[in-house]
Amino acid sequence: MHMIGIYCIYMEKNNKVKTGKINHLAKDEFEVKNIKLRISMFLDLDVLDAVKKAAKKQGNIGYQTLINQKLRDVFLNEESVEDRLSRLEEAVLKKRA
Repeated sequence: MHMIGIYCIYMEKNNKVKTGKINHLAKDEFEVKNIKLRISMFLDLDVLDAVKKAAKKQGNIGYQTLINQKLRDVFLNEESVEDRLSRLEEAVLKKRA
């Protein structure tokens, strides 16, 4: 049996571009959640400004990361830990009032 090494270029979660043969990469490197695609889209300026401010406020994460998290929350029903905590805090405060 011959091992065919497929050469690839991909971006890690820490935004470092990595290259290598697939047989030398971790098994989860090509799971759907780990693959990022470059797209172009138009956003209203006020929306983009709000996203950038929110990203900076949330520990200076990248605004594109925040957009991805929010899209994941809405379309894949995955809440971040911070969102769950905020929702629980709001519920507790409502019960106390």
